[in-house]
This record gives sequence, C-alpha cells and structure tokens, in this order.
Amino acid sequence: MLQSLSIRNFVLIDELTIQFTPHFSVITGETGAGKSIILGAIALLMGQRADSSTIRPGADRCIIEAHFTHLDAAVGAMLEEEDIDSDEEECIVRREITAKGKSRAFVNDTPASLQLLKRLSEYLIDIHSQHKNLLLGDAGFQLSVLDLYSGELSLLEEYQASFRAFRSEQRAYEEACQEAEDLRREQDYLQFQYDQLEEAEVESGELESLEEEERQLSHAQEIRDELSGAASALEDDDRGALPALFHALRAVESIRRYHTPAVEWCERLESARIELQDLASTMSDEAEEVTFSPKRLAKVEARLDLLRGLLHKHSLTTCDELIELRDDLSNRLEQINSSDEHLTALSTALQAREAEVLRLGTALSKTRSEAARAIEHALITTLHELGMPHVRFLIRQEAHSTPTLLGLDHITFLFSANKEIEPEPVADIASGGEISRLMLALKALIADRRSLPTIIFDEIDTGVSGETAERIATILRRMGQSMQVLAVTHLPQIAAAGEDHFYIYKEHSEESTRSYIRHLDTKERIDEIARMQSGSKLTEVTRAAAQALLETAQG
Repeated sequence: MLQSLSIRNFVLIDELTIQFTPHFSVITGETGAGKSIILGAIALLMGQRADSSTIRPGADRCIIEAHFTHLDAAVGAMLEEEDIDSDEEECIVRREITAKGKSRAFVNDTPASLQLLKRLSEYLIDIHSQHKNLLLGDAGFQLSVLDLYSGELSLLEEYQASFRAFRSEQRAYEEACQEAEDLRREQDYLQFQYDQLEEAEVESGELESLEEEERQLSHAQEIRDELSGAASALEDDDRGALPALFHALRAVESIRRYHTPAVEWCERLESARIELQDLASTMSDEAEEVTFSPKRLAKVEARLDLLRGLLHKHSLTTCDELIELRDDLSNRLEQINSSDEHLTALSTALQAREAEVLRLGTALSKTRSEAARAIEHALITTLHELGMPHVRFLIRQEAHSTPTLLGLDHITFLFSANKEIEPEPVADIASGGEISRLMLALKALIADRRSLPTIIFDEIDTGVSGETAERIATILRRMGQSMQVLAVTHLPQIAAAGEDHFYIYKEHSEESTRSYIRHLDTKERIDEIARMQSGSKLTEVTRAAAQALLETAQG
C-alpha cells in the first residue's frame, strides 16, 4: 500500500507530502492543475526514465520518495536477492534527479537500478491510464487475465520453465545437427589427411635423427679417410704423437730419482699416453665401421622428403606436431562416426521434453478454458451494472500450431455492445467509453487475485456520465474494500464515493506558478463536488445537491 508520497522541486511543485489511507481515495482538480504531475512522480518511482526537464526551474535537483507498506513476500525476496536490507513492514523507494540530467535510485537507502524499480513496481503499484486501455487488444494481456483469474500462476511458471528448457535443448540439437553436417561434408578430406599421416608412421624425434644420418652417409668416405689419418698421426712410428710421448716418458723417468717434480710429470705423461692410445684406437675402429651405402642414403633422403612434405603441407615444424595432428584427426573422425548416436540421444531427450511441454500446456489450456467461461459471465454481469444492458463478451481460445512461451493458446476477447452486432475483437469494435468500462470491469475482477496492494486509475471515467458514473464509483469503492484504490477523476459521482478526497490546485504569482495538493474536509468536499457539478459559481442549491450526492455515495 502507498502510505506516503513526498515530492520536492518537481515540475511546478516546491515541496509537498501526501499521506494516503487504505481503501478508496479520489484526486480532483481543474484541468492543468497538476494531477498528471503527481502521476508522473509516481511513474518515476516505478522506474520510468527521466531528464533534467522534470526539475522545477531554479532548483539543482528534485527528490521523490514513497513509503509502501503491506508488502508481498516477493518484495522481500527480491530485495534479499539484491543484497538490500529488507523490512517486512515497509519499503522506501526514492529517486533523485539533478539539473545535469543525472539520476539515482534508492531502495531502503541503498542504491538501486531502474530495472529493480520496475520489477518492484509489479508488486507495489499499478497506474491504469487511458493508454493502458490499448492492452485490451494485446494477446499477452488477455492471457494474463485468464491466468490471474484461474489462480494457476504456478502451473504457468512450471510450463514456462519446461518450455525454456525445451527451447534450449532444441537449439542444442539444431547446433549438433549442423555441426554433424559440417563434419560430414569434410569427412573425406579429414580421412585422407588421417590416412596419409597414419601410413607415414611418424615417430617422435625422427626428423632430427634422419637429418643426422643423412649428413653422415653423404660424407662417409671423407669421415673414414680423416679418421684413419688422425689415428695414423697418433700411432706413426716415425712422426706419431704416441712414439714421441713414449720417448718423453722414458726421459723423465730417468731423472725422477733425483728430481722430485719428475714423479708427477711421469704420471701425467702416462695418463696422456693412455688417453691418446685409446683415442687412436677408437678413431681407427670408427673408420673401419664407416661405410658408404647409396641404397641407405636414398632411403633416408626419401623418408626426409616425405616428412618435410607433410610438415610443409600442414604448416608444422616437428614430428611431434604431426603426431598430435594425426591424433586430433582421429578424434574428429571418431566424433563423426559417433554423431548419429549422439543425435539420436539428443532427439530422444528433446521429444521427452516436448511431451512434457505439451502435457503442461494442455493442463494450462484447461484452466484457461474454465477461467474464460467464468470471466465471461462475471464481466457481463459487471458491464450490465455499468449501463451496457445488451453487451456480449466472449473469449475465443484457439490452439497455436507450435508451443510458445505463453502456452499453447491464442486468446481473443470478443465484444459487442449492441444486440444486432456480432461480437468482434475488442480493439476493432469498442468505443473509448466502452473500453474504459470493460477495462474497469476486468481490473475489478482480477484485483483481489493479484499480490498488488495499490491501483491508481487515471481518468477511468472517460466517456461516461450520469448513472454509469455512479456505477463506476460503486465498483471502485467496492474494490477499495480489499485494496488501496486511488482515482483521478473529473466526475462528481466518483469524487463523492471516495473515502478520502485530495484536491490539486495552482497558485500564480508575478514570478512563478506552483501546484499544491490538500486533503479536503467535509465542507471543502461539498464545495469541490458542487464545482464539479455546476461550475465555479457556487450557491446554496449547488452545495445542497453536492451534499446529497456525497451522503448518498458514502451510504
């Protein structure tokens, strides 16, 4: 419930605070007095975007704040989700807009997004203005009326969760089909690449090993000759290093008895002799082992050509990368071969999900059909009260060819206010006054079925007068018994029915124009209702008529 509304520096308002009470209240005032300003301020609290033009001229910022009570449990859950302190008894929403166009929103003094304000407003307040009547022709709105009236919103939520899962699985299946198709188109090429690599039997490090062998085979004779020459240079009897080293060793040995350093020199010469002897023997043996094989060289070169060709083809540099590519191709081919099984599994799961969607959708359609019959009867009864004795109202329910997020049904409200005219879609046939009354009847029908403590009607009385206005007033007052109802009106019959009456007016000075609002006492109400009935000239007669209307409406 909207407990209070505070506005500062907004359009033509300096500062005002309105305390609202439960049940049914009315707001009146001359055209242009500022009723739309109040509604505009509330709209900002519901998340509507704003700019600096909403700030009163000369002010640096405007502030709008509302206190809401009697909160739905969903409000607390939403605030907890946003990590905002929650008071189960009250929710405070505030908007601040600066002259530079910057806007900030707060919920319980915690910064909040406009998106959160919009979500919260669904559980706090509903402003019904003339343009909202256009919703009557909207299929989504018509479905929501049936679902609200049936009270099966949990079934709708279950259906929608299942439908979203179905659409997600459907997209996954379609993507898997496309991927499988793409893979099948390149399967032959992938298989060719894999077979080529598999047939090559590439081994890790093979390229480096073959390149080394190629170098040896290409210079085999040169290696053999040089190794033999090196061995001879060490072992030659006349000029070899080993004979010379042997003579040096003998010479040093001859003096070690009387020259101490010679002992160490002998050891070092002996060690060098042994090392050179081993080296000469090794090179000699290696020279014998080296052979030139044109056949093996040709085989190595052919293998290298194959490996280098594969590396160049795939823009790779090592045999390990070729092996990795071969394994990747093997996995992709295996994926192609197993794609049919995967698609079958996905298709089976998708069919099961679709069956669940259809099951829940069928159950939802049944509840809507039952609600439609009850709504038809209840609306006709209410519309009779509103001065439409020959009205016919039907709800046509047709099945969609495929499930949608809103269910399996396409709903159309059919309406006719006259006996001789067959019911047609509301948006095509109803006049402005008829649509207003029909919308009021619908709102009255579903008001107590929504978790919404406050509803504001902005000139719901458009296009009606006299007895019909009195009946609208009766319905609004009746709605006010189960929820807070505020009505902006120009009709005295509706103004008289309110339990509280607020009056909006302007005052002009040489420098500015300002809008104000005040709560009327009984005497002031009589004067205002008299003005609404007879114009600005008040007499005892007009006041008496207004008093009589007020007493009758208050019952």
